Amino acid sequence: MKKLIITGFLFGTVAILYCCVAKKQKATVHTYAGTEKCQSCHKKEFELFKTSDHYHAMDTVSAATVKGDFNNSRFIYHGDTAFFYQRDGHYFVRTTDGTGVKKEFLISYTFGWRPLQQYLVKFDDGRIQVLPFCWDAREKAKGGQRWFHLYDKERISHTDELFWMGINQNWNYMCADCHTTEFKKNFSLAENKFHSSWTESRVSCESCHGPASGHMQWAEKKDMSVQWKGFAISLASKPVNWQLDAAKQTLLPQQVMQNDTLVETCARCHARATRFTDEYQYGNSFLQSHLPATANPVNYHVDGQIKDEDYEYASFLQSKMYAAGVTCINCHEPHSMKVKATGNALCTSCHQPAKYDGPQHSFHKAAGTGNQCINCHMPVTTYMVIDNRLDHSIRIPRPDHSLTMGTPNACNKCHTDKTVKWAADSFTKWYGRKLPKEKTYAELLYAVSKYIKESESSLYDLLQNKNNPAIIRATAMEQYAYYTTSRINEILLQELKSSDPNIRLNTLKALRNYPPDNLAGHIEPLLYDKVASVRMEAMNMLAPQSGKLGEKDLGQFRKVMSEYMIVQEQMSHRPEGYFNRAILFSTTGGHEVAENLYKDCIRLFPDFVPAYSNLTDLYRQQGREDEVKKVTDLGLRRQPQSAYLHYSMGLWYIRQKENARGLTELKLAAQYAPADAQLQYGYAIGLFSGGEQEKALQLLESFAAKYGNQPLILDGLISISQDMQQTEKAAKYTAIRKEVFGY
Repeated sequence: MKKLIITGFLFGTVAILYCCVAKKQKATVHTYAGTEKCQSCHKKEFELFKTSDHYHAMDTVSAATVKGDFNNSRFIYHGDTAFFYQRDGHYFVRTTDGTGVKKEFLISYTFGWRPLQQYLVKFDDGRIQVLPFCWDAREKAKGGQRWFHLYDKERISHTDELFWMGINQNWNYMCADCHTTEFKKNFSLAENKFHSSWTESRVSCESCHGPASGHMQWAEKKDMSVQWKGFAISLASKPVNWQLDAAKQTLLPQQVMQNDTLVETCARCHARATRFTDEYQYGNSFLQSHLPATANPVNYHVDGQIKDEDYEYASFLQSKMYAAGVTCINCHEPHSMKVKATGNALCTSCHQPAKYDGPQHSFHKAAGTGNQCINCHMPVTTYMVIDNRLDHSIRIPRPDHSLTMGTPNACNKCHTDKTVKWAADSFTKWYGRKLPKEKTYAELLYAVSKYIKESESSLYDLLQNKNNPAIIRATAMEQYAYYTTSRINEILLQELKSSDPNIRLNTLKALRNYPPDNLAGHIEPLLYDKVASVRMEAMNMLAPQSGKLGEKDLGQFRKVMSEYMIVQEQMSHRPEGYFNRAILFSTTGGHEVAENLYKDCIRLFPDFVPAYSNLTDLYRQQGREDEVKKVTDLGLRRQPQSAYLHYSMGLWYIRQKENARGLTELKLAAQYAPADAQLQYGYAIGLFSGGEQEKALQLLESFAAKYGNQPLILDGLISISQDMQQTEKAAKYTAIRKEVFGY
């Protein structure tokens, strides 16, 4: 279950429901007062809050907070024993460090409390690292009260990128913002140290409501003319008129009023996202300080179901609940975070039980698990070995899609002894007449992903239909930018003006494959976008043409570039902080600065392959071939199975006219990355140039049969077929390219 969480900041890279109206107050300096100040006036809410996961998100170490067995217990992981014990009132673990040596580490903080508890170790340079050993806090009868390893049976050695002392287990960057209040990462590039600060080791009242100093002042006089009782934002609900739809037997809003202030407040921690600045302002767009992931194929199945950890946000944005204006606190009590009703009662507060709660809808016994709404509409996926998470897209289970797309379905998660066809047949028998006549966004996404005749038209249908969730349209833009027809281009240019910053951001990414000279006039206005992530992406896209910008736009470009550089410097505890700056300097002509940044990146993060690849490319452009060889050799000593470094070495040998050695390296690259179109294409061209034309053709044909008609592969097939004078094949692949991509 090894999962590398991609965190680099790459720009490229209840019967009645209530709804809130997004509100933001005029700029005022608010400071944090602390949770203890809230108790005297809000006793009921505070008592509920104390039972929540938020209250226990992180804590100092004491007998009251530590759940794990530190009474001289031990845990053996792949033959390596960790020891847990106490001494003089402190808690310790003796385990392997980053050099492979056993050492004693003081436990500094507890991390979470149920269903598991983790533990944090603080180091002299300000780093706080997450130990891989977790305490299963469940009851013993449920398999709990034991130590286990975060990666379960997979061996993570001290040289692995996911080892507990490495950058991918660093609390300051990976975890802190969502487990503390008023967190500031405060990384010092000059010292290469963290000076992180926070006011409370928990998700406190002010984490959601914002700094309370203004509210404390309001409480003294209770001046009702003061907006939002002194807070910077309002999370208070406005009544919405919910009416019963007679046909659907469901309460629907007379007018949809989405409260993105509330949803995005939750999204700070309940979205898979990168926080790229310490400057978070309550009420501003989420993308002003965070870069959320789309429903991409790394973290989601092609139909939008969760695959890797998603933390709810991108799933919920897909749901019909969100589209209708439902928010997190319509289902969850906002202070305890527990659901407001158990069993089907929560769902039937809107979906009338006479229609939905029973065999007449579920075709399962009323008292059985198959009649529980969440089992079908919010199936569970388990993360961190024992942590069950519900899919918040709240979707209709589609086992028929499992047959065609290979996606999971709720039916077979319960009926593990049955085939997918059995589930699909039963589903079609029960619900076939109720299925939508038009293609769902899942079906459209699947067609786009397969690089087939229907792909371009499916992408067009998906993008032009605003009834499809914005997160899905943003995902399609980000993932499938190969489709560059004029009608898709027209949609993208329109979406640059979207009111949704996530749409604007991913529209920019989708436009990267279009001729840049034709786009500058459309992108320049986004240099002035009010949302930081959007204007930085626009700046990166305009970087190659920055010399052609007018005086006003060039001044704004430089301003945004400076803003971006500060962000990257603050991220220089990771390789991306150096790497991203180097790319931008290289693109804008600062080659010497870029070279030094790549070198610094390699020195500090010697296993980060992209820095080697980009530095060698910079040297190649400058004709410094000896340097290309030295850097590639250095990289391969660190990462001997890196496909990209073998590819770089192969091209170097070919440039030196050592074709046989070059071809050997290209073959290794293709073997190490069989699904990478560029590396397979490069190897095929090498084979062709070496006189093995038929083998080159077969290689690309096999790739297309397995991974679809990707554009680079089709270009290779057309070119090789033409050179081999196989006109029928050349015509065939030309027609396929026209069919799939429109050109």
